[in-house]
Amino acid sequence: MKSFKQRKQLLIKKPLLLLWLIQPSAHIVGMDKLFTTLGEGTRRNCYEWETQRLIGLKSMDTKYACLVLNREIRAPQNVVKELWQNANIRCTVDGGTNRWRQFLKGLNECETPLRPPDFITGDFDSMSEESRAYFCNEVTKFIHTPDQNATDFTKALDIVRPLLLAQNSRDIIVFHDTSGRFDQIMGNINALYKKQNAMLNLYLLSGSSLTWLLRPGKHSIFIPQDLVKEQRWCSLIPMGGEVTISTTGLKWNIENGTLSFGGLVSTSNTYSSCTVTVETNGTLVWSMGIFSFSDDD
Repeated sequence: MKSFKQRKQLLIKKPLLLLWLIQPSAHIVGMDKLFTTLGEGTRRNCYEWETQRLIGLKSMDTKYACLVLNREIRAPQNVVKELWQNANIRCTVDGGTNRWRQFLKGLNECETPLRPPDFITGDFDSMSEESRAYFCNEVTKFIHTPDQNATDFTKALDIVRPLLLAQNSRDIIVFHDTSGRFDQIMGNINALYKKQNAMLNLYLLSGSSLTWLLRPGKHSIFIPQDLVKEQRWCSLIPMGGEVTISTTGLKWNIENGTLSFGGLVSTSNTYSSCTVTVETNGTLVWSMGIFSFSDDD
């Protein structure tokens, strides 16, 4: 069993794997560890996001769920394996079951087998019979969700949500990718907005980025020094409509400015500090580069 230090050294070898997820210290008893609301009164609607503690999630006793959507899994194998193994709830969504089986085939046969999915959900129009047979076991439950008025993704969230809340958590890491089907990308972003009031925190993890919503309020996002040094990209995108924001810690800050489609949208920004603050009167998308590959700048 490698020590934490050894695992960290392994993960930062080329291609450089800057491995983070959101793990703030808890400020309110009972709040989940990935997402923190600070106090009441003057500090109401203040949020902290510390994005450098994905390594060692198990040792930090973090509770979260993993979902696999029907896109190629392009995040590094060791990232995906550690997240999957340490999750409290593991779910593949319809065609995502094929993607997960494909991912498993690419692993070293000498490695410890990964835990099976707890749930496989969807209308099952994309999952192959081979994948169904592969995951037939005493652990995995198949849940048919035939409703065509919602996506398989949002229906899976409805299944996972009460199970997470019962464990005093609300965090879901979603393996997806941002290449190929633009309509699916927009559908996934729409799911973030649809579920923003459902006591869920959704993080879209791709092969090059991590994306989540910033709700109305003031946000402090703590950026690993390596990202600042490498001038990795970040974006603030007003997908839900016009917002007024003020920022600090970015190379191109905005002071009481308006973001909107057809107007200003802050893409391809980067960092001037290890702490970024964003104060916003509306919900917007925050996205950041997290793995260092030469073709995603």
